[in-house]
Amino acid sequence: MDKKVIIELINITKKFDDDVIVDDLNLTIYENEFLTLLGPSGCGKTTTLRMIGGFEKADEGQVIIEGKDFTGLEPYARPIHTVFQKYALFPHLNVIDNVAFGLKNRNHEYLVKFFKLEDTPKKELKKQLSLLIQKAAQEALASVNLKGFETRKIAQLSGGQQQRVALARAIVNKPKILLLDEPLAALDLKLRQKMQYELKEMQQKLG
Repeated sequence: MDKKVIIELINITKKFDDDVIVDDLNLTIYENEFLTLLGPSGCGKTTTLRMIGGFEKADEGQVIIEGKDFTGLEPYARPIHTVFQKYALFPHLNVIDNVAFGLKNRNHEYLVKFFKLEDTPKKELKKQLSLLIQKAAQEALASVNLKGFETRKIAQLSGGQQQRVALARAIVNKPKILLLDEPLAALDLKLRQKMQYELKEMQQKLG
């Protein structure tokens, strides 16, 4: 059985002023594949991720996701979540509220479809959505081994724990594609090695 292509970059080129950062790149990524972009600083790794995620626009070429052209679409319109090197966690929110933030700020129609509540009576929807968002956030935290950390403040967490919160916030939305931009760079060597194994295990578990 042929593997399903999830991302296809076709002749992607990106320039900043006169500097060609990504030059006529062709790349195919398959469903459930764990792919790492390796290369020296400045070779275009982050720029490539940002073009896939919609944070940068390619000067030439196409970004195809599941057979559809997403080249000109904004990040929110793509089935992708990106975890950047700086995790961008909200210091004024506790752990569970950081993880649930994305779902809480989705529109009503999206959430009804996401949680499959189309047949739920309208008077019960608000309560059901609140409960399901909380449950989804708790499950995401459990998947990164942070059960019991729900009420902690971000400042009370180690670097590795903050990284896990950022991952939980990404996977709670169940994106088809998860992009990680040097997510381990801020960690010490021992923790970095540990998280490499955990990321691979998580990918195998979540698909």
